[in-house]
This record gives sequence, C-alpha cells and structure tokens, in this order.
Amino acid sequence: MADTCASQNIKGHRLGSIREEELEKKIHNAIKSKAEINKLRWNQNSLRNNTEIQKLRTHALQVINEHKQIQNENTNLISHNAQKDIFIAESKAKNVMKSKKIKSLEFMIKILESKLSSAQKDVISIQSDSLKKESEILSLKSKIVEVEHELASKVSELECLKSEAISNPILGGNDEKNMTKSDDISAVIEESEIRGYASPSKNLSKYFVRGKNMDQAKKIDGEITELPKNDTEINPKMRPSLETLPLPAMANTLMSPLSVYIFLALLIIAVVWFVRRTWNIGKKSNQLQDMWIG
Repeated sequence: MADTCASQNIKGHRLGSIREEELEKKIHNAIKSKAEINKLRWNQNSLRNNTEIQKLRTHALQVINEHKQIQNENTNLISHNAQKDIFIAESKAKNVMKSKKIKSLEFMIKILESKLSSAQKDVISIQSDSLKKESEILSLKSKIVEVEHELASKVSELECLKSEAISNPILGGNDEKNMTKSDDISAVIEESEIRGYASPSKNLSKYFVRGKNMDQAKKIDGEITELPKNDTEINPKMRPSLETLPLPAMANTLMSPLSVYIFLALLIIAVVWFVRRTWNIGKKSNQLQDMWIG
C-alpha cells in the first residue's frame, strides 16, 4: 500500500516507466538504509545501555561489598567497644579494691608506726634502766669486792690469832680439860656445819669455819693473856670454875659470832642473787634492743 502510494507521480502522472522504477528503487533503498541506520542506532544505544548497566551492576556490587565491609567493621568496632567497656568496668573494680587495700595498708602503717614509736620509747626506757642497773651492778660488785677483801683480811687475822693460840698453851689449867674444851669447840663447829649454818658457797664456808675457829682461838688467847697477868692474884676458887666451864655455856659464847657470820653470808648471797638477776634483766633488754633494731 505504501509502495503504491509512493509510486504515484508528484505531478499526478502514473509512474510506469523506467524512471519511475529507478525512483522507486532509490526510495526503497533510502527506506532500507534508514531502517538499518535506526537499527544501528538502536544497537548502539542498546550497547551503551548494556555497558552502563554493567557499570551500574559492578558499581552496585562494589557498593554492596563496601557496605558489607562497613558492617563487618561496625560489628568489630561494637565488639571492641564492648570489650573496652568490660575492661573499663573490671579496671574500675580493681581500682576500687586497690584503693581499699591502700587505705587498709595506710591504716596498718599508722598502727605499726604507733607501735614502733611506743617500742622505741620502751627501748629507750629499757636502755636507761639497763644503764642504771649496770651502774648499780658495778657499785654492788665494787661493794662485794670490798666485802670480800674485808673478809679475807679478817680471815687472815683470825688465822694468825688461831696459829698463835695453838702455839701458846693455856697456863693455869688442866691439859686434859683444855683438850676437852678444844674437842668441844671442834664438835660445836662440826655440829653447826651439819645443821647448815655455813653458806652454800665453798669459799664462804671455808671462811666462816675459819672465822669460828679463829673466834674460839681468840677467846682462848684472851684466856692465855689474862692468866699470866693475874696468876698471882687468882683465887684458888676461880680455877675450878674455869676448868669446870660447861659445854652449853661455851656453845652460847660461840653462837653470837656464828650468827653474825651467818647474817653476813645470807647478805652476800642476797647481793649476789640480786646482781645476777639484774644482770640477766640487762641481757634480756639488750636482746630486745637487738631484736627491734634487726
């Protein structure tokens, strides 16, 4: 229908000649080329659209991948933040516990400082007491040395008197009675030793036994010195009284110096005991001082 319409002449003549056929061919070719051109354009547009679509798809895939990466990073950040929050909470709890421990340690340090100050004061007082006791011990030792020297001098004097009394016989008396008196004196001394009048110390017991013997020797020596002076003036009645002197009376005369020596022995024992006790206390105080210093 279109071909018939196109085959009409522009001037209104019918187109049946060769010229008309050529014109129709040209028109047909022109229409065909136009269709091809349109097809090519469509193909080009479709190709462009396909490339753009492909680009859009690749871009969309990139966007999706980036979105996934962002989501993964976000989840990682969320978990990391959660771990940080947990760590912060744990660190806060630890800090609270440490602050409590620090406060308790500070309180304990204050208590220990107070105890240390009191202990230092006690050590200072103990040192002063030990110094005082050491001075007292030194004074007591010096006194003991003086007493020992005095005892030694007295013992030596009594030994001299005893030796003189033994070397000089008694004048104006019966030898047998004098021997019985000396035997009675030795018996009284032995009895006093058995009863425990002497000191537990061996040296002091020797001194006291010597003192007793020397005291008796001094009395005998006194009788010896008095008898020659008054030998011409002695009444014959006096001799029997001297010769017949009873043993209890002689024991009573010996007991008074014996009690003195016993008292001295007990005094020396008490002094020695006090010195040892104070010396031990001083050693203990020194040990305590060394312990606190160490």
